[in-house]
This record gives sequence, C-alpha cells and structure tokens, in this order.
Amino acid sequence: MKLKNNRGLGLISILISLIIAAAVVILAITMYTEGKDANKSIKHPIQRAKSAQCLSRIKKIETSIQIYRVEHGKNPPSLEDLSNLQEDDFHCPVTHSRYNYDPANGKVTCPDHSNY
Repeated sequence: MKLKNNRGLGLISILISLIIAAAVVILAITMYTEGKDANKSIKHPIQRAKSAQCLSRIKKIETSIQIYRVEHGKNPPSLEDLSNLQEDDFHCPVTHSRYNYDPANGKVTCPDHSNY
C-alpha cells in the first residue's frame, strides 16, 4: 500500500488563510479611515469621538426628559427644568453650540450635527 501525497491540500489551506487575513486587514483599514462617517466631514478619530460624545449627551438629555414626563405627565417647558443635568450638558462638546429643544415633542437636536 502506498499513501498518496496530499501537498495540494496544504497549499490550498495556506491560500485561503492569506485571503481571509487580507480581507480582515482591508476591513480594519476601511473602518479606521472612514468608518460609519464616510459621507460626513468628520474624518479624524478624535472628531468622531467628540461627535459620539455629542450624541451621548443628547441621549442623556432625552432620558432625563422621559423621566420628567413620567413624573410630571408632560414634557419640561425648557431644558433648565431638568434638575439632574448641569448647564454644560446642554451644549455640543464639539462646537459648544446650545442644543435645540422642542417642548411640544420633547426632541433635542444639535444645530451642528443635523443627523442626530
């Protein structure tokens, strides 16, 4: 009995491993350089982090509005009526613009980041 030499299987597995590794590297580079903000003007990681901080502040304010609505049965007339937040929480960390608030529907928007 003679055993067959399966050199082809080793070569194919190496090629598949290299293709997978190349795909992972390409995805990592794409995510680092463009990420979700590919169509936006924010390109640098620090600016993306500040933009994410802006979104986080808006979510924090909206959560406080929901708590106020549960306790009082209506939206607060202004953001200053939210006692658990500080004045800095009402400003965008990127541009320091004051957030827009609509008491009719309880929505908070950033004037400089219209996509939030």
